[in-house]
Amino acid sequence: MMSRTLAVVGAGPIGGILAAHLISAGHSVTVVDVWKEHLDRIRAEGLCITGPGEVRVRPARVCASVRELEERVPELVFVCTKASSLGEVLDDIGPGLGGSGALFVSFQNGIDTEAGMAARLGRERVLRGVVHYAGVLTAPGEIRVSFLNPPNYLGWLDPAAETACRETAELLSASGLETEATGEIQRHAWRKTVFNTCIMAVSAVTGLNMQEIMQFGPTERLADGLLEESIAVAAARGFDFGPGFAEQVREFHRHIGPHRPSMLADIEKGRRTENDFLVRRIAEYGDLEGVPVPLHRTLAAVIEGLELRGRRQRELHSTTGVSE
Repeated sequence: MMSRTLAVVGAGPIGGILAAHLISAGHSVTVVDVWKEHLDRIRAEGLCITGPGEVRVRPARVCASVRELEERVPELVFVCTKASSLGEVLDDIGPGLGGSGALFVSFQNGIDTEAGMAARLGRERVLRGVVHYAGVLTAPGEIRVSFLNPPNYLGWLDPAAETACRETAELLSASGLETEATGEIQRHAWRKTVFNTCIMAVSAVTGLNMQEIMQFGPTERLADGLLEESIAVAAARGFDFGPGFAEQVREFHRHIGPHRPSMLADIEKGRRTENDFLVRRIAEYGDLEGVPVPLHRTLAAVIEGLELRGRRQRELHSTTGVSE
């Protein structure tokens, strides 16, 4: 496959692992991120991916802003930031990139992450990905792979983009990230969201890791209640995952180990979470479909309260000069 000119926006675990695979496959990849220390380390020493083995790659360019992509417009832009940062990414798209023929791919968690991109760029220029790999950012410029559970999925929003979607899925598979093109990407997005959100939300509001949640009766029952609600909402939206799905999710959570989800890390660091595209979004769809979602509505509100506390603490630190 011939070399392509690509961009990866967001060099955290999802974007960093993606960029490393694409670079190793011979593509010209620009990496965009806002964390200065991370970018400085990548510029100086390359991007290091570990577990198992170690790979160190050097992007063609390293940028601190999407606006810098105007200088050399890529063919494909993979948006791998957290969904909570999507607004800032879209606001930073200049006329050169926005008016180009570049295709944008949402590689983000949650439901409807592609909707904002489509509204800004047009449905025919947006693809939605659902990834089944993860990692941990261990230090600036370094990411440890946690797991790779192929396949990943990539879907089109407009029939005019089907061919480009299939070609992009082939590009990703040829780069070592097995990916299937599908016309049912929403089903895969809902399935992954149901898998993750029920236990992620409990972790965010309790501070417990996933293993601790599943080993403590009250929190395990809370996660199970959220799971049942989300399955009911998904079914009302037309996504039925079969009679054994709930137990499959429970079994996965019982063996996931002491993993600390990103939503908990965001709460602890006083950052915005992806609540709007996860817990809150399921609550909204539940209300729309007439499905009772009291647990989702409650936990979404608690998470919003914790985010408000984080914002106030940051404001206090910025006005008093007290370091965190």
